[in-house]
Amino acid sequence: MSEVETSGRAYGGESAADRDDRRRRQLLDAGLRVFGSVGYRAATVRGLCREAKVADRHFYRQFDGTEDLLLAVYGECIARLNDSAVEAMSEVDPRSDVRAVAVQVLDSFFEVIEDPHLARVVWLEVLGVSSRVEQTYLAVMHEFGALLLAYLRTFAGDVSSGPDLDVDLLATAAIGGISHTAMTWYLSGYAAERRVVVATLATLLGSIVEPLAAETARR
Repeated sequence: MSEVETSGRAYGGESAADRDDRRRRQLLDAGLRVFGSVGYRAATVRGLCREAKVADRHFYRQFDGTEDLLLAVYGECIARLNDSAVEAMSEVDPRSDVRAVAVQVLDSFFEVIEDPHLARVVWLEVLGVSSRVEQTYLAVMHEFGALLLAYLRTFAGDVSSGPDLDVDLLATAAIGGISHTAMTWYLSGYAAERRVVVATLATLLGSIVEPLAAETARR
């Protein structure tokens, strides 16, 4: 079997590239389960491979170490969250008021967060790992801020920052509030109903967007 695999030929009808893709997928899925349950610091290559049902030697064909796997898993989690928000935004009725739109977008976003493995990876396991992971986390926060800023401007017009108003900071503050709420909701064991969490945060977003819209109307 090893001769066939190292030659790059098909084995059992599966090409070498397909085998690599399958093993990578198995490791990513295992990483989400392990990092999202026992945590990153308790994870080992051997344990991850056992969970993924691949031989240890195959791990290093895909990743340099557990930190690389963590970043790959984190990237997929963020993509799921981002896609949920973008898809919800694409389905928004432009005649809806700001808070109704916020409810629609946030409900889709928080539905994804109900996956406890994803929530733990995104809001706990990437903290304090290394400067590289920290930089990735900060970049993601910036991207979420940019997404929210675009959302705000859709409903508030092309608002420019005045001497006492910085729209970028408003977006950052809103993302911080959403992110911290998501983390505490997960840590509480999802004690509050999702609809309550979503309605509360929609009120927060409304309190940000509505004054901007009023300011735009006065100009």
